[in-house]
Amino acid sequence: MDITSWIECLPKVELHVHLEGSLRPATLFALARRNGVDLSAQSPDDLAALYRFDGFDDFARLFMTGLDVLRTAEDFADTTAALAAELAAQNVRYAEVTTTPLHHHRRGVALEAYAAGLEEGRRRARTDHGVELGWICDISRESEDPGSHFTVDFLLGRTAPQGIVGLGLGGVETGFPPELFASSFAKAKANGLASLPHAGETAGAESVWGALRTLKADRIGHGIRCLDDPALVAHLVEHRIPLEVALSSNASLKLVQDLSSHPLGDLAQAGLVVTLNTDDPAYFQTTLNQELRAAHDLHGFTRQALRDAQAAALDASYAPSATKTAVHRELTEVHP
Repeated sequence: MDITSWIECLPKVELHVHLEGSLRPATLFALARRNGVDLSAQSPDDLAALYRFDGFDDFARLFMTGLDVLRTAEDFADTTAALAAELAAQNVRYAEVTTTPLHHHRRGVALEAYAAGLEEGRRRARTDHGVELGWICDISRESEDPGSHFTVDFLLGRTAPQGIVGLGLGGVETGFPPELFASSFAKAKANGLASLPHAGETAGAESVWGALRTLKADRIGHGIRCLDDPALVAHLVEHRIPLEVALSSNASLKLVQDLSSHPLGDLAQAGLVVTLNTDDPAYFQTTLNQELRAAHDLHGFTRQALRDAQAAALDASYAPSATKTAVHRELTEVHP
């Protein structure tokens, strides 16, 4: 079997994908039409021009444009179902999907409608597409007052959707270190939620250290700058703390020159637990299959290494035990 077909057939797990970053042009266009949002486009093809940007600031503007079309429970359910259909087409069995409640609350979306839409979308993902989803709700560093505890209180409150697995931390790293949000993460951990912050993406190794020491991170989103500090690499290796690596994301945001210059190979050779992810697949114009192919073609990941990365993602996930057992069994049946 050729590598393309083999990757397509491989059972997969994704740990780092943002719901709000999964809006392909067709979904974005349909939601804009439904809600009367003017995107200055007459068709999904016209939106393709929007899906081009030069660096983080341009990406942030595109991301906020996408948020504007999400207004009702139906919108969130349909967006989740569309993501699930895309995951199912790639043989993804389980995914942990990040979403940012404060962004929607500030736009006037009722949290009850937001949560109801996520629940319905998760149900449709399972029943219509055979994909199990877990939710990570993240704090937007530059948007949330650290003392407000808005996101963690939502997760622990009566309106939270089913399937919450952890608290995340996203947004702009520079100027908003992990330490600011220590009390929210302590509250989350005390109530059984995982600590799943982004760190070491646009800021250096000190951001990863802050996530580990202050937020007691169970995984690190991105984390590529850990290579700046050999002591940090040794710590991550010793404690088997997984990194959620997203090649196309890092290249699209100009954090690396291009896909081939990404430090993925160095991370793997250092003995780090590496998982492969899409981050914001629609806006970075990628799929999980494409990320695995890039790891294979550009960074020396053999078929066995790709299979091992999926097993590592499954082990690092908070999937139900039955899901873990089933997917592990499928992975053992895959022949390199």
